[in-house]
Order: sequence, then C-alpha cells, then structure tokens
Amino acid sequence: MNRLQMHNQRRKRLITLVITLCCLILIAFTVEGIQFFRMLHSFHEKNVIERRQPLAKQSVTTFLLLGLDNSGKRRLSTTRTDGMMVAVVNRHTKTITLCSLLRDTFTKIYSQQYHGYQRIEAAYTYGGDAAAVATVEHFLKLPIDYYTTVNWDGFIKAIDDVGPLKVKVDRPFVGQSYWGRPVKFKAGMQPMSGARALAYARERHVDNDQYRGFRQQAVLCALIKRLNQGQLVTHGNQVMHDLKGQLRTNLTESELVSLMKQHAAFQHYQIKRLTFQWRTFDTSGRSMVEVYPDSQDHVAQELQAAAGLRRPLPDRPFLTNGHYRYATDETVQTIASERKEDTAYGQLHTYVGHAGNTKTGRLPIEVQLENGFRASDQTSTNYRVR
Repeated sequence: MNRLQMHNQRRKRLITLVITLCCLILIAFTVEGIQFFRMLHSFHEKNVIERRQPLAKQSVTTFLLLGLDNSGKRRLSTTRTDGMMVAVVNRHTKTITLCSLLRDTFTKIYSQQYHGYQRIEAAYTYGGDAAAVATVEHFLKLPIDYYTTVNWDGFIKAIDDVGPLKVKVDRPFVGQSYWGRPVKFKAGMQPMSGARALAYARERHVDNDQYRGFRQQAVLCALIKRLNQGQLVTHGNQVMHDLKGQLRTNLTESELVSLMKQHAAFQHYQIKRLTFQWRTFDTSGRSMVEVYPDSQDHVAQELQAAAGLRRPLPDRPFLTNGHYRYATDETVQTIASERKEDTAYGQLHTYVGHAGNTKTGRLPIEVQLENGFRASDQTSTNYRVR
C-alpha cells in the first residue's frame, strides 16, 4: 500500500469518526431535547384560560402565581392557595408590578361548584385553577393571561436546585417548617434553602397576611436574581425534572422556553408593589379580611394602568374613606382586637352593607387530588375590562 492510499484510508477513517461523533451528539441532544419538552408539556393544563394573544406578541402580560398549601407528601384532603400574587410585566415601560392578595379576603367566588362568598383562597378548593383565576379576575377587574400553580414540594425543590437564595429579613422571628417545627430567622441578609424559604414565605403570625405577601415577593425577587446569576443555564434541566408533577400552568412549552430566554432582561425592570387597605371581621366562627371597597377599586385601577388598559392614576398617596360592607359577629375576636389590625389609619368608619351579606357556603371536606392539585372545573376566565 503506497502513501497516497494510506493517507486516503486514514482520511476516510477520520471522516467516519467525525460523522459518528456528530450523530451521537445529535442523538444525545435530540433525546435530551425531547425529554426537556416532555417535561415542559407535563406542566401544561389546557382550557383553563381562554386563549388570547401568544406570549411572543404581547407587550404586556398578566400572570397569576399560586402557591398551594398541599403536596403529595402532606396529603391534605382539600387544597387552598396559600399564596396568591398577580404580576403585570410591561415591556414598554420596563416595569413589573406585583400585588399580593390576602388569602383570607372575603369575596364572591366564581366557580361552577359554588356561587357565593368565601375566602379568596377557597376558590381553588371549589374549582381548581379555573375558579381561582376567574375569582381573581373579577376581584381585581383585570384579565389574567397566564397562571402558574406550584405545590410545597415543587417550591422547595426548585429553590434547592438553584439556591441558596439570599433574602433580606427585616426582623427576627420564629416560623414553622414543612412539618410544623420551629425555624428561627435572624434580621439581615440570610441564605435560604427551599425549606427555609417556604417557612419564611408562609409566616404571618409575627405580623399579618399583608407582610406575608411582602415576604413572598421578596423570595420571588431573590429567585429571579439567582436565576440571573446563571443558575437557570447550569441547572435548568434539573429544575424542570424536579418540578414534574409539582407544577401546573397554561403556558405552552415554547412560551416557557421564551420566558427562560427573557429572564435576564427582567433584572433591569423596575419593580412596583401595590398593597390594599383592609380590616378584619368575624362570621360564624371564622375570621375574614375585608378589603375596603375604595382600596379594592384603587388597586384594580393601578393594575389596569400597569397593563396599559387605562391611563395612569395621579401619583399621590391613597387613603381609604373607611366605608365597609361587612359587620362582625365577634365569634373569634373582640372589636378592640379587630381595630388593632385595621389599616384605615384612624379614619372614621361608615357601614354601607346590609344584614345577611356575610353568609358563606360549606367548604368541601374532601376532593380528588393529585400531588395536592385539584382538577379545574369549566369556569369561564374570559374577563374583559368594561
């Protein structure tokens, strides 16, 4: 065999080796890609929100983020939404507007399973994601484009995969772990695992439900910051794998990938937080939160303005007029105790309700669940701003 023949033979072997390696790499990436998209598809729940514009074509997007008080490990017989947060992402103004809803808020529930008043957290108990979305839409007078619901296990795993998170704790307190054990928090910047972040985000006894919402927002912002440090790139597949069966959303696979690609841009957005003014009252042995009607309208208008659905409101502090609709029967707290939790800041109070308007229906005792998730009913979520 001459040199030319030997050279040609080595060249053919090299070409064959390169082609083989390329094929193996292509197969590996294809298999991984298929598995990745299968995991994304496992999160998707169809027909919860009637479709609007695709995410890529939206300059403004509204999200409802729901955190369940249940999981496959906890195995409660019913599930409520422990955390409820609306996020409005405006790509024109480079602003993310956050609003946490107080879970004990007394409001009308929109569900095919129940037509009456209850705590807003119970909308999910009656009709799953569709009922929760529809109830929030009517309460805030805001169309919701997308929702994401995560249970306790998914929350913990996702943070552990990319964490620890660094969260600034404003005061020392003792919270509760997943199983009710004490968890101590010191004031200042604290590293948090998934379990500690859950205990921090759920705490409300040290102050109230409004501050609980602030803590949940702090965890969300810390998570976004952590993802912007490159953790999504290095741990993305692990996060998706661990969230399988622990998260539900109406985002499609391509929309989830699109959001992942945009996450770095969000760090340059301004964060705006909206809060309610509210009071507490009792009805039939249960404590409820009433958002003052004018405060509810004010926050709804602020969210609509953030979403580009109306002109911005004048930039001045809001103070409720103190008008309220629901009288207390003092079956849980005294009026003096309720006044301590009132955020009306010394305003005069005027009752504008009517007798019998605090009646509530029975909550389900047990429903069929999968990892804490309840199947959605067919409640319409096609809210339009009038």
